[in-house]
Amino acid sequence: AYDNHDLDDGLTSGILKEEELEGVELWRRTREQVERGGKMSNPEIRKYQMIRTLINQQVMDLVQATLKQLADHRVASVDDVRACPDRLVTFSPDMKQLRLPLKQLLWTQLYHHYRVVRMADKAKRFIGDLFTLYVNKAEQLPKTTRSRILRGEDPYRVVCDYIGGMTDRYCLEEYKKLFDPFQRV
Repeated sequence: AYDNHDLDDGLTSGILKEEELEGVELWRRTREQVERGGKMSNPEIRKYQMIRTLINQQVMDLVQATLKQLADHRVASVDDVRACPDRLVTFSPDMKQLRLPLKQLLWTQLYHHYRVVRMADKAKRFIGDLFTLYVNKAEQLPKTTRSRILRGEDPYRVVCDYIGGMTDRYCLEEYKKLFDPFQRV
C-alpha cells in the first residue's frame, strides 16, 4: 500500500506526472481498467480511482498467491508456518514483475527528487532535535511518558516510543512549540 500512497503523493505534489507512468505496464493496465468503467472528467476522482484500483489489484493478488502458497505447502498450523522454509505471504510471480518498474520509477523519480530529499533531511533534523531535547530534559515530556523514566525505564527507549507514536503533524507542532521562540507553548 505504501508504494501506492507514495504514488498518490507524487502525483498530487506534481513531482510525478501521469505521462511518466505510461511506461509502467501496471499503471497502463490499471488506467485501461478504470477507463473501461467510464471516462472520468474530474482528474482528482480519476486519480483516486486509479490508486484505489492499484491497491485492490495488489491486495487481491497477495491474498490469492498467499492462499496458493499455504495450500502448496500444506500449512495447517502455526507450527507449519514456522517450519516452512519459503515465504508464505507473497505476490504472484506475475505481480512481482509488474510491480518492479513502478518501484523503480518511484525510486528514481520520487524518492530521490530534490524536494523529497530536502523534506527527509528536514524531518531527520526535527526528530533528532526532539530526541536530544527529550533525553536531556525529560521534564519537557508529558507526565505519563516522563513517569516511565522515573520508574527506571531506559530514557532512550521511552523517548523513542514517544516520538515513534507521533503523527507528522504533531511532531511539527511539538518542534515549533519547543524551538520557535515566537510559538505559543
